[in-house]
Amino acid sequence: MIENWRLLEVSEDSVMENLAIEEALARSMSPASLPTIRVWVNPRGAVVGRYQELSAEVNLRFCEQNGIQIGRRFTGGGAVFHDEGTLNFTVVTPPQTGKSLNEFYTANSAIISNMLDKLGVRSQFVPPNLIKISGRKVSGSAAALSRDFAFWHASLLVSTNEQMLNEALQPSRLAATTRFIRSKWQPVITLQSVLSERLEIRDMKRGLIDSCETCFGVKLKKGQLSSDEELLAKTLRETKYSSSQWNLVGVSPSKILERNDGGTHTTIAV
Repeated sequence: MIENWRLLEVSEDSVMENLAIEEALARSMSPASLPTIRVWVNPRGAVVGRYQELSAEVNLRFCEQNGIQIGRRFTGGGAVFHDEGTLNFTVVTPPQTGKSLNEFYTANSAIISNMLDKLGVRSQFVPPNLIKISGRKVSGSAAALSRDFAFWHASLLVSTNEQMLNEALQPSRLAATTRFIRSKWQPVITLQSVLSERLEIRDMKRGLIDSCETCFGVKLKKGQLSSDEELLAKTLRETKYSSSQWNLVGVSPSKILERNDGGTHTTIAV
């Protein structure tokens, strides 16, 4: 019998709201919960990892001048640029025993690789968490594992504005002395430029959903956030993700093994 998983196609018009939903999904997971797939799009924004120094990763002046929202996610990893041409994909399940972090990355990244194969695009998975086309990054991911949940999310550059990406994340190319986690600069490429045709995000969403069902052998049933998830996301947005302390300062890298409710999780840089 094919197992049913929940599919969420929930996108908000605020980077902070979308990031709050991500953490709410992880923190709401329990052994009795249905595994959840979220397919979503952010407005134009620069998002840094939990343990990064904002000024070392993001061109703050450029972002301010161009209306680029700035946020910090609850997972580790490097800085990324999102816009309406970037497709984000999240997998959150109860804890997965007996699976290493690298195995977790490999299994989830196969969803994107499989979709690219179906499009006739030759890609390369570069452990632990990159997918490249012709040596250029088209997708990167970050994860958090704990005793209560297994969480992974990735971005796929479908038709992302490459020029704006390179300007917004420009500091991450430069050498800097910092005790925080630094991004590993990667030249990027969009799927649209590879295929030399206009791509619609809705078509790529469908492709990822189909690929997920194939790779995991499940059936995705469209659902909604529960009332508890909505309440937690709202609370996180108001108390954490809208906070200058969180977005501008973040967390000391010495706390690389921690979670908000006192448990532990493992994160890795992109």
